Amino acid sequence: MSNPLIDIRGLEKAYRTRSEWRLPSWFRRLLRRKSDTANHDRIYALNGVSLSIEQGETLCVVGETGCGKSTLARVLMGLEKPSSGELYFSGSRIDQLTDQARMPFRKKMQMVFQNPYASLNPRMTIYQILNEAIGLHHPDFSRQQTDDYIEELLVSVGLSVDAEDRYPHEFSGGQRQRISIARALSVEPELIVADEPLSALDVSVQAQVLNLMMDKQQALGLTYIFITHDLAVVEHFATRVAVMYLGRICEVASRESLFSAPKHPYTKALLSSIPRLDDLSVEPIHLTGEVPTPLEKPMGCTFCGRCPLANQRCYEQIPVMQLQQDGSAVACHAVEEGRPWK
Repeated sequence: MSNPLIDIRGLEKAYRTRSEWRLPSWFRRLLRRKSDTANHDRIYALNGVSLSIEQGETLCVVGETGCGKSTLARVLMGLEKPSSGELYFSGSRIDQLTDQARMPFRKKMQMVFQNPYASLNPRMTIYQILNEAIGLHHPDFSRQQTDDYIEELLVSVGLSVDAEDRYPHEFSGGQRQRISIARALSVEPELIVADEPLSALDVSVQAQVLNLMMDKQQALGLTYIFITHDLAVVEHFATRVAVMYLGRICEVASRESLFSAPKHPYTKALLSSIPRLDDLSVEPIHLTGEVPTPLEKPMGCTFCGRCPLANQRCYEQIPVMQLQQDGSAVACHAVEEGRPWK
């Protein structure tokens, strides 16, 4: 297998809470040296994420709210600095680069945000929004080249040329998301990170935007990291799927493998919640217990408090990814030991 486009190794991200920020800096340093008290004043969003994304594939990241999907996207794009771990793009490490040194990679990595009503500057016309990115990454373009390129971008995402003189509030949500996609495509990226780009749109508009993204991937050879809650979108759009729970990846599998034979207990529970008209005998798996607080770094498996297959080992030892016969990878002691489903 060739070198991955994105290689994530042991990525962690912890946020300081307001209570810790109130303490003087010298006292925060003293707490970290003397005790573990400061650890309780942090929110652990990512806890050792390791993942690779191949050129041209669509990796969908799924999981419940608060599991760290959006944090992972923001760290990948350099909008947040990781607490520890390493991030590589085409073999080059980029997590420790300054903003200036990372500029060449920003052209290759673009993001489509969740809310099309907030991600576009309301004071700028569509021409100015697109020209801002083009002017930054293509300073050699003449005015005529820029005008022609913007018109080409608008037409390519299904908008009319006269849209360039209008403001974002004059467009619908689906049209705004098309503009966001045009802005991402304007610098000819290799990777697009889409953080729930369909969640604020109507179902019919979702299909249009999703089809547009698929067409652009086929035409331009794009790589997608697609974050979503919608498992129907995942089943239709994904090449591979990564399942997250409380800041960790618990299963990575191809789309076909994940939906036909899920292995991790959380993945099974997640997929059982999909309504099925073709098989009414399938009962959803009801999880018991509470989701652990992200204020404490988990010591063992993050899912052990809700898992019907958990034993003492799950509470004490962090599971590592184990490659399965069908090519998927699962971090679960129960799967490793072959424990029967209760």
